[in-house]
Parts: sequence; C-alpha cells; structure tokens
Amino acid sequence: MKKLLKLPLYLLLAALGFFVVTFTIYFFNLDMKATSLLAPWLEKWYDHLERKQYI
Repeated sequence: MKKLLKLPLYLLLAALGFFVVTFTIYFFNLDMKATSLLAPWLEKWYDHLERKQYI
C-alpha cells in the first residue's frame, strides 16, 4: 500500500525534473548553441555526398 502512495510522488518528481531540464535548455538557448557547434561537421559531411544531378 505504501508503494502505491509513493508512486504519485515519484511521478511528480520526474515531471518536475523533466521541466527543469527542458526549461534550462530553453532559457539558455542550448539547442541552437549545440546546433551551431555541429553545423561545420554536418556541412562538411553533406558536401562530400554524391548527388544525382538532373538537367
């Protein structure tokens, strides 16, 4: 019975932790900063791919 009562507490803590992590990513714009760090490698990789050129 005590496990059943602790379940909502664990779910609430998990939801709060998820909110804190996602809010931190949003507030400091970390997703765009990570994208700007990855962009040179991605551009280099895409430039070396062979493409079919249609005229």
